[in-house]
This record gives sequence, structure tokens and C-alpha cells, in this order.
Amino acid sequence: MTNYRNKIHAKIPEPNDNVTMTMGNKTVVDAVFADTGLDVFLDGLKRVQGNSVAAETAALVANSVEMTGISVNRIDRILEEDAVREEYGLDANAPRSIYRTIERIGENSDAIVRYLGDVLKKKYGVKMDTVFMDWTSLFFEAPQQGIVRVGYSRDHRPDRPQVTIGLSMDRESGMPIGLTVNAGNILDVTHFEDTFEQIRHLLPKDAMIVFDNGAYSRKNSALLDKEGVGFVTRLQLNASDDKFVGSHKEDWIPIDGTISYQMIEGNLKRRRYIFRNEKLKADVLARCRRKAERDWEEMEIIRKNIDSGKKPRKKYRNSNCFVDTKLSYQFPLDNRTKEEAIDEAVNRMITGREGLFVLLTNRPLTAEKTIELYRARNHVEGAFRDLKHGIDWRPARCTNEMAIKGRILISFLALFCISMVRFLHPEYRNRTAESICEELGSFSLTVLVKGDEPKRRIFSNFTSLIRLLRARIKGKIRGLRADQTSLDTF
Repeated sequence: MTNYRNKIHAKIPEPNDNVTMTMGNKTVVDAVFADTGLDVFLDGLKRVQGNSVAAETAALVANSVEMTGISVNRIDRILEEDAVREEYGLDANAPRSIYRTIERIGENSDAIVRYLGDVLKKKYGVKMDTVFMDWTSLFFEAPQQGIVRVGYSRDHRPDRPQVTIGLSMDRESGMPIGLTVNAGNILDVTHFEDTFEQIRHLLPKDAMIVFDNGAYSRKNSALLDKEGVGFVTRLQLNASDDKFVGSHKEDWIPIDGTISYQMIEGNLKRRRYIFRNEKLKADVLARCRRKAERDWEEMEIIRKNIDSGKKPRKKYRNSNCFVDTKLSYQFPLDNRTKEEAIDEAVNRMITGREGLFVLLTNRPLTAEKTIELYRARNHVEGAFRDLKHGIDWRPARCTNEMAIKGRILISFLALFCISMVRFLHPEYRNRTAESICEELGSFSLTVLVKGDEPKRRIFSNFTSLIRLLRARIKGKIRGLRADQTSLDTF
């Protein structure tokens, strides 16, 4: 019997010159640029001839939101298409001139970030009473040069040179308000001053800065005291904390079922809170037990190999051909069960600091308010996650300092545009950048090109976000405030 194989035959149409592109990202970027006046500001950086700096920057930012990582190479290939350039308002030189545009905005990075901070404060009423500051690193597939230096890597790539990046974010609005770029070998404690100086003019009286312990120093805290700015930060426990806790074992004040604290009044009216988190303590002890269990299994393998006359694994031996190292193994656990041995190993790992952490503030804040502010610092951590995963802030390959700053600024502007969507449309406040980018990317435009006939433009895939923005344009959503801006009604 003959076996027949079913095939699906797709009818391939005649080739045409139609072009399809995503438009959701461009729509949001253009609206944000127009409403903040950033397009006018960027065009002030334009040379006498050439494309609009604002239009080229918008193309870069829109594609940064749209694609998995910004590649200028890929963007210049996209801009080779006449229909795409026409939508962005660019001429035939765009594929080459965008490289210079990246350097130009890199040269003016601080001025652009400062401008956006001023607009948020004056036009949108962002108070900036509480600001989170944090620092990260971006590694490069390139040799060390200029500000690209080897340093402490948050990406777990100590083998690659990097730059360090500082980000400031307003707590209430969730808007990024500051961006600084420094050499890769600069520590947070040194980078702190640049990041703070950039946003200092935006801070109202009695503002509060929240940052992690890596940026704390006496010099930095003295700077904040001098400027009249409050702060909350985490510190490492020291010997005096251990002594204080040991002598006040019965003085813990509960906050809830798992957290309690003790307070130490320090100099300069500072409050040092020592917190004890029972859940955190249980997690630490559980990790210690898992390690002890792994070590037990490894010990059993080592003992079995020794008893059978096999050589130990290479990691226990010296591989230097000029050095002879003899190892001996002791197994003092022969008279104990596995559980008894593991319990003893866990007890040896315990330091007494499990579940303890210290927060410091220079304001008369309660323990509850202090820990609430520090926990809220996760917002800026979330912004870095958005940059690295939602916007896909991939390692850069450029090495020119101004190009590096411009490339990082493009990603910052993409984050700024997405944050504006969240800020002005609270229903998207808890959405990740990745999901917003995906929804925006679905909205598309197809340009139909047929001979000498006029081009036709067809929009499709109107997602819920695009429908929401469109409804605001038409005024179909009621309850708009009289003071709302044009960006509220995209």
C-alpha cells in the first residue's frame, strides 16, 4: 500500500515593494519628545546642515524600545528603506549621520538629563521629595580604553572592562531623573558625588535620599548634611553592633511578627537601627544547611576514592609540576550520624549576625518609616532590570567616550518614555517594561506601494494600550483634569 504524504502548499504572491514597520514605539517616543519639548531642545544641538537631531534620536530611542538590544548597525540598515526614513522624517544620509548623532547627544548627555529633570519638576509637578540612587556596571567586548576599565562587575564578568552608571529615580512618580557615567574602576562611594550633584538643584528643602551601603562614607554623609538633605542607607554590622546586641538581648522592640529592632542614638543626631528579621535568619540557616549537605555528599565521594586507592580530584591536588603537595584527609565524623554531623557543621557556620542588618538615617524617623523607605529602594533596582531585560540593555561595543555616553543615554530615554506611560496612565504602573514594549511593538504600519499610484498607509494590531491612547486623543475617556497635558491625550 502506497503511503501518501500530505503537504501544505502556500500560494506565494507576486513580489511587491510594500513595507511593514512597528509604530507603537515611535508613537510613544514622538509624543513624549513633543510634550516635554525635548524635540526642540535636541534640534538646538543641530549643525547648520543635515537631519534633525530630534528625528534621528527618536529613531534610535524607538528602535531601542522595539528591538532586543540597540545596534546602530541594524538601525542604519533599517533606515536604508525609503518608506521607513519618510516616517521618521529623515533623508538618505540618515544611515551614516546617526553615528555622529550618538556622539553629539553623548557630548550633551548631562544637559539633556538636566533638561528632562527640570521639565518633570516644572511642568508635571514631580516633587522629588524622596529620591532613590543606585549604581550598576555595563561591560564591553573590547580592550580597556578611556573610561572603559576593569573594575567590580555587577554582571559577574570581571574578565571584561566596563563603565559604571549611576541612576536617580523619584519615588512618587517612578520617573528617572538622573544619569551619570563614569570609568569602570570607579567605586560607588566615589561615584556618589557626581550622581548627587546632578540632581541637587531639583531637590526641595528636607528632601530624602535613599541609597545602599556601597556609596556610604563619612565624606558623602557630610555632603548631604551640609546641603540639608536627609538620607537612609544600609551599613555593615561591626564589632560595636555585636557588643550592643549581646548586651541588650531582651530589648528587642517588635514591628510585626517577623521583624524587631533596637536603636542606637549616634552623633550628629543620627539614628542607627539594628533590625532582626526572623524570616531572613531562617533563610540564612537554610542555606547553611544546604551547603553542609552538599559538603557531606562531597566528603563521602572523597572518602570512597581514598579507600579505593584512587587519586583525589584535580581541584584537591596541586597541578604545578615543580611543587609536590601531599594532602591528608581527616574524617572525625565516624561515630556520628549524617544528621548529627550536618547539625554540627551548621553550628560552626553560625556567626550570630544571621537575620541582622543596620539602617542609618540623619532624620528623626521611626524604625517603621526607615525600613519602609529602604525597602522602597527596589524601584530603582526595578529600573535597572527594565534596562537590562525589558529594553534589553546589552553590552556595548563602542569605545569612544562620547559614543558610550550617547549609547547609554539612548537606553535612558527609552526608559524615560516607558516610565511616562506608567506615570500618566496608572493602570500600567505595575506593568514591566518588557510587557509594555511587547504591546507597543504589536501596533504596525504597512505602506502599500503599487507602481505610480499614491502610497497607502494601513495601521493594524491595535492593542489595548494603543486603543487607550487613541481614545484619549478622541476624548472618549471622561474625567480628564483641566490641567492635564497633551501627552495625557496622545
